[in-house]
Amino acid sequence: MKRTRKDKRKDFFLSIIRQFAKIWMFFDGRSEYIFEDGFDRKRKEPYVLLANHTFVFDVVHVPLRLRRSPFIVANKNLFTKQPLKFLLEEVAHAIPKSKGTSDIRTAKDLIGAVRRGYPICIFPEGNTTFNGETNYIEESTMKLIKKLKIDVVACKVQGGYLSKPRWATGKRRNRSAKYTYKIIIGKDEVKDLSVEEINEIVNRELYNNDYEYQKEVMIKHPGKNKAEGLENILYICPECESFGTLSTKGDHIYCSHCNAKGKVNDYGFIEGMKFDNTVDWDNWQRKFDDALLNQIIESPASIYDVNDENLSREFLGNVTLKYEDRKFIVSGAINLTMPFDDIKNPIVTLRRNFNINYKDKHYLIKVEQYVTSFLRVIQSKY
Repeated sequence: MKRTRKDKRKDFFLSIIRQFAKIWMFFDGRSEYIFEDGFDRKRKEPYVLLANHTFVFDVVHVPLRLRRSPFIVANKNLFTKQPLKFLLEEVAHAIPKSKGTSDIRTAKDLIGAVRRGYPICIFPEGNTTFNGETNYIEESTMKLIKKLKIDVVACKVQGGYLSKPRWATGKRRNRSAKYTYKIIIGKDEVKDLSVEEINEIVNRELYNNDYEYQKEVMIKHPGKNKAEGLENILYICPECESFGTLSTKGDHIYCSHCNAKGKVNDYGFIEGMKFDNTVDWDNWQRKFDDALLNQIIESPASIYDVNDENLSREFLGNVTLKYEDRKFIVSGAINLTMPFDDIKNPIVTLRRNFNINYKDKHYLIKVEQYVTSFLRVIQSKY
């Protein structure tokens, strides 16, 4: 298949924008690009590019040094607000997908891009890591690889999380990330591998723990308010095991129940608490998932009605979101009681955007606090 007129127009715009993006990323932070095992960044033959998702700018950095701009799978919610909607639809090679779900249309669009000669780029976690460790990887990506029968390239990203943690409200300086590309499955190997074997290879090659990487490189990321936002991922005190008693201010995290106090240093580690990093702390608190269901969680929020057909959204007002007894209760500008049996596809996008489909509606709820707690009472994947 030949490139369409729209493909050619986007290729032209992207060739110009890429030069400005390189300048922007150069001043934003240090980036190291390594190409291993015969991968040629100038290659014209299509391939599947997979990358772990450490921070928001991965979507810029990962394809930035490639000769041919790949089609990238992007969260459908990013298409609902201008001017980003225009850029994604009219400038970038972007294909919308609902996070956390299998999307037949997305797969067809990706196959079409490959047939027209383009590489495709997928972040198979479907979400940016909240704690600094590679997250659950969706198996639907492996089924697509099996169908395409082309080279699979991995880009392992290291350092991005601590440069700009997803939960953080305070900015870090001296951003730094390392991008290592290599062919992990040749096109001639794909046909002989099962979906499970492909999944094992991809998980192994994309696994990253940013704190383990930081112990090797020890790069400082100074800034103000380095702890603020931690309560959006950490919700159980490791000292007294109390729920919902953590708060942050400046560089410090506090427990109101036992008065424990920790400090986030310039290297991103937490001083003064049982765990010095969010990976170990978060993995530890997952053992309390069943107990979390018995808690009451409450936060101020704002709510939007999302139209998935024309990719638009309408602000409905400010509300309070409450979890209690396997249901979400919204009160304020609108009032809703949403039992879990009637909710589909719960997912968090960006830092604190909680998306749920309730009956025939898609709601985007911007939660002020405890967004991970709200997500984990209704699902156990993330």
